[in-house]
Amino acid sequence: MINTMFIVSMSNCTFDEWKKVFDADAERQSQMMRDIIVGKVDDHTAIVSVDVFAPEKVQELMSDPEFKKMEEEMGLEHSVYLLQPAPS
Repeated sequence: MINTMFIVSMSNCTFDEWKKVFDADAERQSQMMRDIIVGKVDDHTAIVSVDVFAPEKVQELMSDPEFKKMEEEMGLEHSVYLLQPAPS
């Protein structure tokens, strides 16, 4: 399981518009990740934390032409971070 955080920056849509599209894709997301937490930073930024159990499917999704088209139309940029526990 890979704990991953995405910072999603939006230039052609609002958080609420993006969230509707994100939520509509829940079925596909469930095939590659779980424990999804979405946080609104502001009207044009979201933070998404997930546990990825099928990283190859995430790569397929993010390189899919339909996904790329949606990213372009909504003006999305994804910054991806792999999270690990802090040392005790």
